[in-house]
Amino acid sequence: MAIKIAVPKARSAPALPPGLASDFSLVREQFPKIADKITALWGSVVLQEYLSKTIFDERGGRQGFPMPVVSALMRIFDYHGTLMPENKTEDNWGHVV
Repeated sequence: MAIKIAVPKARSAPALPPGLASDFSLVREQFPKIADKITALWGSVVLQEYLSKTIFDERGGRQGFPMPVVSALMRIFDYHGTLMPENKTEDNWGHVV
């Protein structure tokens, strides 16, 4: 009797413009868990929050990323931000002085 084990397929990298594909590859090479998280969260506001907390660590006592990786993460963060709908809230009290 053979046992069949279902192995989930690895998610492919998000569709990125050519300039960002190399940034994503750099992150994947040096920090594969972060690249996996980017792939899993792509297209959601949660990714913006994750990248923000990852790039700007407020916990202190951390070594930080090499500068090329920080730059790559920032470019990915900036590009992904352009894909997010603006958070428009109506100001019902804006007319009151």
